[in-house]
Amino acid sequence: MAYLFARIRMWAAHHRLTWWMAAGVLALITGLAVDAAASAPSCPTTVAASEDDRPGPRSGERAIALDRRADRLTLEPGDRVDLYAVDDVSASGRLLVSAARVLDLDDTTITVAVPRRDVAQVTTARRWGDVALALVPPD
Repeated sequence: MAYLFARIRMWAAHHRLTWWMAAGVLALITGLAVDAAASAPSCPTTVAASEDDRPGPRSGERAIALDRRADRLTLEPGDRVDLYAVDDVSASGRLLVSAARVLDLDDTTITVAVPRRDVAQVTTARRWGDVALALVPPD
C-alpha cells in the first residue's frame, strides 16, 4: 500500500508542476490581452481649425431663437453674448447663460447656441419676460 501512495504522490507532484506552468502561461496571455484591449488607441478625430465657424450647435448645445427688438446690437455669427432674464417685476436682470454663441440672425430673430442644461431657464425667461443680450468682448 505504501508503494501505491508513493506512486500517487509522485504523479501528483509531476502533474502539479505541469498544472501551475499551464496556469501561469494562461494568466500571462490573458493579462497581455487585457492590457492590449485596455490601451487600444481611440479613433483619431479630425478637429476643424476653428470650431466656432460651424453654423450649427455643437454637442451639448441647443439652438434657441430669440426676438430682436429695435435696440439691436451689431452682431455677426460667431460672436459671443450673455443672456439676461428681464421682466417687469424686478428692477435687475438675472444672468441666464454666459458667452452663448450667435449662430444666425436676421431682422427679427437671433439664434444662439445654449448649453443643454440652460435651455429650460432660457425658455422660462422668454415666457415670463424678455431675454436681453450683452455682447462679450473677444479674448
